[in-house]
Amino acid sequence: MENVYLTTKRSEYESLQQSIRSLQDTAAEAKRGLTEDELRSITEMKVTGDKLFTEIEMLSESELRTASVRDMQARVSAAVHGSDGSGNQGKPGAGDDQVRKVGGGTAQERDPGHYRSVKEGGTGSFFADLYRARERGDEQAARRLAEHSRALDTGTDGVGVVAPKWLIEEFAELARQGRVLANLVRNVPLGNDPRPLTLPKQTAGADTEVTEQAAENDPVEDDDAWDSDVDTVTPKPTSGIQVVSRQMLDMASPSIDQLIYGDLIAAYNLKVEKKVGAAIIAVGTALPATSDTEVTDPSHYNRVAVKAAIAVRNARKLPANILAMSVNRWGDFIDLRDTTGRPLVTGAGESPSNVIGGADVGSLDGGRFRGLSLAPTDGIALDDRFAAVRGQDVLLFESSMMRFRYEQPLGPESIKMGIWAYTAVLIRYGTASVKRVEITEES
Repeated sequence: MENVYLTTKRSEYESLQQSIRSLQDTAAEAKRGLTEDELRSITEMKVTGDKLFTEIEMLSESELRTASVRDMQARVSAAVHGSDGSGNQGKPGAGDDQVRKVGGGTAQERDPGHYRSVKEGGTGSFFADLYRARERGDEQAARRLAEHSRALDTGTDGVGVVAPKWLIEEFAELARQGRVLANLVRNVPLGNDPRPLTLPKQTAGADTEVTEQAAENDPVEDDDAWDSDVDTVTPKPTSGIQVVSRQMLDMASPSIDQLIYGDLIAAYNLKVEKKVGAAIIAVGTALPATSDTEVTDPSHYNRVAVKAAIAVRNARKLPANILAMSVNRWGDFIDLRDTTGRPLVTGAGESPSNVIGGADVGSLDGGRFRGLSLAPTDGIALDDRFAAVRGQDVLLFESSMMRFRYEQPLGPESIKMGIWAYTAVLIRYGTASVKRVEITEES
C-alpha cells in the first residue's frame, strides 16, 4: 500500500511549486518583474520546499529499499518452494496434459498447477497473487497469474475464477471545483505552527509635514505624524472525518484508503476556495451597476470592470490583476458581442476583431479581460457580484495537512479517517485592494 504520509508530503511540495509558478506567471502576464512581496513570498516558500524535498527524498529512498527487500524475499521464497512459487516442483502432475478441477473452473492443456487444491498439494493463492501483483509489483505473482489464465477457457471454465479487471484509475469522483481563486492569491505556508500571526502596518505618515518652504529662514514643518498598528490573524482548523465500515475496508481494494482521503481533500479545497471568495466579497467596497438592459451592453460591462480596476489603483496606488466572479457571471463576460454579433472576448483559433479579452469556454484557465485575469469560481456564490482584486494583497495562510485514521471509536465495526489543517485569509490594505461591483435593480 502507498505510504500515506509520503503522499501527503508530495502533495504539499507540489502545492508550493504551483504557488511559486502562479506568482511568476502573474508577473510574466503583466510584463513586469516580481514585486518585493512576491519575492519574499517565493523565498519563504522555497525554504519550506527545500525542507520538504529533503524529507521526501529520504522517505522515498526508504520506500525503495523496502520494495527491494520484498522483491528479494519473493525470489528467495520462489527458489525454496519451487521455480513457480507454488511448491509443486518435482511433484507428479505439475504440467501434465490432463483435465483437473480448480475451484469452480476446469484447468486443461498444460495446467501449471499454481492454484490447485490443498488435497492435490497446492499452496498458492490466486487472490493473494492478485494483490501482490497489483499493489506490490510482484513479478513472480504476475507471471503465475498469466500462466494460469492461459490454461483456462475464460468463456466456459473461468467463471468465478478469473477476476474482472477493475479500472480503479478510471474511478469517477464527485464533481467539485478545484482551487482557482485560492491559487491566484498569495499563499503563505504555516508549516506546523498554527499560532496567531501579527502583521505590522503603517497607519499615518508625514504627508502634511513635507511642504515647500514659503520663505528663507521660515521654520520647517514638524510634528509627530507617523503612526503604526497591526493586523492580527488567527488560523482556524478546517477538518473532516469519514466513518467507514470495517467490512468495506477489509473487502475492498487497498486503494480505497486513497479514494476516501481524496474525497476529503477535494471537499477541503472547495472550502478553502469559498473562504477566499467570501473574504474578498465581504471586504470589497461596492460599486453599483444597474440590472436593466444596459448591463448586457458590452460598453457597460467594459466600463464597470475598468471602473473597479481603476478604483483599486487609485486607492492602493498599485494595479489590480484579478477579476473574480461566479461561473455564470464569467459566462456573461466571455459571451460579450458587438452590435454586429462579433465576439469581444475571443478564444483560441478565433480571428480577433476589436476584442477586449481572451478566453475559451472549454479551458480550465478563466482567460483575460482588459488585462485582468478572469477567475470564475464556486467560491463566489452570488451571480450579481464580482470584484477587481490585487491578488498580492490577499494572503491565504495554510498549515501542513494532517491525515489521521483510528480504529474502534464507536466499536470494532467502524474506522474513522480524517484530515486536519489550519487556514486563515487576510486582505491587507482592506477595501483599497478590493473593489466590488454589485448588479442592482435600477430605481
